[in-house]
Amino acid sequence: MTTITVQLPDEVAEQLAAAATAAGVSVNVAMVQAAQEWIHANAQRARERARMQQVLAEDPHLRALLGDD
Repeated sequence: MTTITVQLPDEVAEQLAAAATAAGVSVNVAMVQAAQEWIHANAQRARERARMQQVLAEDPHLRALLGDD
């Protein structure tokens, strides 16, 4: 396991601590969950972008409608 240091604005750190406490988890667990969700969301967006580019590449009519020809 890797240890990292993250600098958060005080207000964000306070909100994170309160949210973690309310969820019954540690700040560390909340940070790991947030990182995992961020990684997943970025991967999903990359897949969606790739799919949209594929659709546009295969459909000249759609490209023309979008003004991207």
